[in-house]
Amino acid sequence: VNLNFLFTYWALHQTTPEGARALQMALHTLKMMAHGGIHDHIGQGFHRYATDQHWHVPHFEKMLYDQGQLAAMYSKAFQISGDEFFADVVRDILLYVSRDLSDQAGGFYSAEDADSYPTITSREKREGAFCVWTAKELRALLPDPVEGATEGTTLGDVFMHHYGVEEAGNVDPMKDPHQELKGKNVLIAHCPPELTAARFGLEPGQLSALLQECQQRLSSARAQRPRPHLDTKMLAAWNGLMISGFAQAGATLAEQGYVSRAAQAAAFLRTHLFNPDSGRLLRSCYRGKHSSVEQSAVPIQGFLEDYVFVIQALFDLYEASLDQGWLEWALHLQHMQDKLFWDPKGFAYFSTEASDPSLLLRLKDDQDGAEPTPNSVAVTNLLRAACYSGHMDWVEKAGKILAAFSERLQKIPITLPEMVRATAVFHHTLKQVVICGDPQGEDTKEMLHCVRSVFSPNKVLMVADGDSAGFLYHQLPFLASLERKDGKSTAYICSNFTCSLPVTSVQELRGMLSP
Repeated sequence: VNLNFLFTYWALHQTTPEGARALQMALHTLKMMAHGGIHDHIGQGFHRYATDQHWHVPHFEKMLYDQGQLAAMYSKAFQISGDEFFADVVRDILLYVSRDLSDQAGGFYSAEDADSYPTITSREKREGAFCVWTAKELRALLPDPVEGATEGTTLGDVFMHHYGVEEAGNVDPMKDPHQELKGKNVLIAHCPPELTAARFGLEPGQLSALLQECQQRLSSARAQRPRPHLDTKMLAAWNGLMISGFAQAGATLAEQGYVSRAAQAAAFLRTHLFNPDSGRLLRSCYRGKHSSVEQSAVPIQGFLEDYVFVIQALFDLYEASLDQGWLEWALHLQHMQDKLFWDPKGFAYFSTEASDPSLLLRLKDDQDGAEPTPNSVAVTNLLRAACYSGHMDWVEKAGKILAAFSERLQKIPITLPEMVRATAVFHHTLKQVVICGDPQGEDTKEMLHCVRSVFSPNKVLMVADGDSAGFLYHQLPFLASLERKDGKSTAYICSNFTCSLPVTSVQELRGMLSP
């Protein structure tokens, strides 16, 4: 949430020193995290959190909600900077999730534990046992001499130098109170690849190939270790965050496979965590016997966070896929969320619905944590919903949420960075970026690529394909008045349903997309 705020602050203050500082903070943090031990350099993905300021020694649990949010943040970092480093980290995260946290039916599992048995004969689990290495292990696995390097250099020498491996282990005892990591190494890339290459007389391209070879060998070796426990519970809210990660990555990196994976997961939610009779979301399901998907004996109804993160995911998925079915479902769920959770007296949404007999008191979360508080995300969802539907009462609702939290926003805004970000978006008014054209046409695809390559926190994307009987045209009658110019794919930038002059040039469109 802090990174998302910093990116938005930069976008709205690009020409100021403060804006430049915000961007530098966000990009630097993401780079250091990717270099650090919080990032699994062998098995991909990110651990839950680090216990030190250098992102070195993590709590080794891997959470789905972290992977989803980080995939989205690294996608934004690539979108803003154009640096392929960030795109590679996105691919790394999504590879891990696709391989290790994916159910064959399409949903995403919740987590992998931090601790595991060091060997198949061990009787006691240890934190990080699956992920850490001794120097002796690495030398045994990577003994090959390196051709073209300084004499006597082995693969192990190069790998151990690059990832900060020490003979006695590289974990500060202060960060290891139970001595579970004594003598072990948590891999952390301490220096740039160029310096490692120079240290051993290698070309940077050669070093990259060598490190990849090392990682593949270590991955094979690690596969022989007992794996941490896999939590196969599938939560609607966390699946929503992961769908957003895949959808945003697919749109930004122009990777259709990621968009397809997001759509598969959304279809899973509609099949297994949505009751079409009541129109309501369910909270969770599980991998059962023979890999079937099972519900608990008494299904748990969805909480506010389930609705908020799934609605956000469906908007992201529409923008990536242009499938209006996801948009229609998102707006249905927004109506249902209003019905179940809205507080007409104090405004904003309760975290739970009124019909839950186990609750004595209905509360509203007022602090962003590992996930943003649902009301923070609901503000942006409502603004997007209004842009796609024309229902301006949703804009009014967004304003009421901000009013309900106004005292906290003024006194301690650091507790609600996502709501602060949403406040900025609210006051800048969302831009409807409408592309009139055939979605399969090359000129339309160029326009879409342009929109998706520019980070603009206050835009919503839609395609007017000329199908007057379609869902969007039914929701937004003004689309019928927008035409292609000279038969070409044409872009309009609209605010409050009042549109700019038509643009057919990608260069002109790019210039109009800045906040």
